Amino acid sequence: MPLVCKIFELIEPLELEFIAMKLKDFKQVYTEEVEGREVELGSLIRDLALAEDLLSGVYEESFLVELPYRGEYRKVPVSKETKFFFTRREDKIFLIIGDRKLRANFIANKFSKILFAKRGGVLEATIAPQVLKSLYESRKSSVKVMFFDDVKIPNINKLSLYGDNVVDTNLYAEYLKYGKVWYIVFEYREGLIVGLTRNCVVTAFSKMSEEEFYRLVFEEILPLISLTASEETS
Repeated sequence: MPLVCKIFELIEPLELEFIAMKLKDFKQVYTEEVEGREVELGSLIRDLALAEDLLSGVYEESFLVELPYRGEYRKVPVSKETKFFFTRREDKIFLIIGDRKLRANFIANKFSKILFAKRGGVLEATIAPQVLKSLYESRKSSVKVMFFDDVKIPNINKLSLYGDNVVDTNLYAEYLKYGKVWYIVFEYREGLIVGLTRNCVVTAFSKMSEEEFYRLVFEEILPLISLTASEETS
């Protein structure tokens, strides 16, 4: 399966030590009897590790699923683990959640309630359209898929392009008149196919290790968000 994460930003630059203190005791669990034995379900945070400018951990959620077995359904407890990272970049704290969009959003809202006692304390990070444009236009021949949003044509919500070298097509130039690039799939470098949205969902379609994936996110995607912030304040 592709490696994927989504990047968020805290509304306040909290100290990582404070974040670690708030998260370390988080545990919302309950027990339920399954086939004669008690199992612990719910969510908790574990494996917290604090280093310079980086706090990492695992958000674990345990729940019951019903699976078919010889003509009947049986409840089975399962656990899902999601890695996360808080990192400081200048005067901002970013949160990277290693899961797909919907679950990442769910966990981000959980963290918001833990850290700020409300929703809205953890927001989606964004990459400005012009920053994304400069990224893929430096690799024109490598772009494979492109989606546009904010489309001005009535009753059209999104436009898309598929194929090799779509940036050099007349349709690309035409679509830019009507909307903004929302999502691209392109060859980031030789042998590495990456998907990237303006709201910072990063997907690696090529085979790579988790360590390589998160190095890409930290070293090459986060600076795009910082560049967006600097352009907005200039």
